[in-house]
Amino acid sequence: MRCLELYRVLNLKRVFFLFFLFVSFLHAKIVITLYPIVEVKKSDVLLKDIAKVKSSQERLKDFIENIKIKEVDRVTKISKEEIKNRLRENYIDLKSVIIKGSNRVIVRRAIKKISQIQIEEDLRKFLYKRYGKNIEIKSIGIGKKEITLPDGKIAKKIQKRNKSSNNIYLNYELYVDGERYLSLPINVRVEFFTLAPFAKRDIPKGKIIDFNDIYFKKYPKRSSRDCLTKEDIIGKIAKRVIRRDSVIKRYYLLPNFKVFKNRNVKILYSKGALNIELLGLALENGALGDIIRVKNISTNKVIKCKVVGPFTVKYID
Repeated sequence: MRCLELYRVLNLKRVFFLFFLFVSFLHAKIVITLYPIVEVKKSDVLLKDIAKVKSSQERLKDFIENIKIKEVDRVTKISKEEIKNRLRENYIDLKSVIIKGSNRVIVRRAIKKISQIQIEEDLRKFLYKRYGKNIEIKSIGIGKKEITLPDGKIAKKIQKRNKSSNNIYLNYELYVDGERYLSLPINVRVEFFTLAPFAKRDIPKGKIIDFNDIYFKKYPKRSSRDCLTKEDIIGKIAKRVIRRDSVIKRYYLLPNFKVFKNRNVKILYSKGALNIELLGLALENGALGDIIRVKNISTNKVIKCKVVGPFTVKYID
């Protein structure tokens, strides 16, 4: 019942408003002067966007100015007849209306343009911020030379979809007033770089490499195996002759084992003030710092030990 009462009240208000308009028309003339060409920011075109409205009744003038005439995407034409039809649909008596000015109004939607150069700049900033100096951009595949957007608050978003050894696949998204307007898939051809180790001098086969033998510089990255650090190199043995200024590959190196498989080792055990030396058998090779399996000869128990020197390991809990 309350809903029915509310409906009746609202209906009554509408009747009163229409009655007010009717009474206003008895005493007021409305003059509408059409503009020849206008530019609008919104898709909804109101009468006040395309014409100047004059009336002695302010509320009536406000009502007529805000009548929606048409929706526009880019460019459209609005005739006097279309305007008259919209006035009739809104209960406006055309006998009290004078329409002057242009016979038709050309309405253009205000637009913004983003050039291919701007898109490329946005993508370069995104990639350099993400990868820094470890990337070189070879080419950017943009399908459009220019993007046209309706006027409004423009926001951009770049997302990485996928990546291969030489390509990065991106989505370039544009938002107008908070709503996504366009998503443009883009392929960027790139070359990745890493800081790679190079020989500072000729390194003979069998030499234990130290810090004075190497330096680092930018080098194309082919795989994760190319990413050698100084910790990966220093202390290793040169498996072959490594020429000056040549990149040092992982397979050029041999571990500098201090402990060898099936050879006896000294096991150091310490707990508090207690220090014991035991005899053990290494079950695998180990370089300095490696954790290996060792058999305690006196108990035949296999334990984990850390390599701390030549043929010497330390028991770890």
